[in-house]
Amino acid sequence: MEGIEIVLHLRLTFAAVPVIRDLLKRPLIALILLFSALPVFAQTIGTADVIVAQENAFWKAYTAGNATDLATLLQPGFTNVEQEIWTRDQVLTFVEQFHKQCSLAPVALVDQHVSFLAPDIATIVYHADEAATCRTRTMSRHTNISTVWVRRDGHWQMHLHTEYAIPAN
Repeated sequence: MEGIEIVLHLRLTFAAVPVIRDLLKRPLIALILLFSALPVFAQTIGTADVIVAQENAFWKAYTAGNATDLATLLQPGFTNVEQEIWTRDQVLTFVEQFHKQCSLAPVALVDQHVSFLAPDIATIVYHADEAATCRTRTMSRHTNISTVWVRRDGHWQMHLHTEYAIPAN
């Protein structure tokens, strides 16, 4: 199979030679093509780090019970999927009520992977441990988490967040 891939790569490379030669004869066209592609590259360069930072900002606001900051991170049509499916308003209400009686330990993203479906749509998947303490009782769980982030007006906001609690052995 590797031989086929190498041959295919060489054929594609050799097929591109006449196109590249033609572009070199027309530097203006080459520059136009280059500059037209720059915005796409600029949108995706470094944005994986931005998505991870946004996910961390979500957890910081969530674990602190900061519904105001959390609201800025969630799109109006946000959906949360766990044992139940909740809207943005239900999540914000839950966070406010929960933190009146309980606290959450900081959440660390483990083995995160960011993928871009389009320049303005990204997914992140990872593992995390969540621990909640209510009065004297602490409950913890290992989870698999996925989030869909959408960029609108230059700001990344959460569109969909899912969590799956990994059953204890």
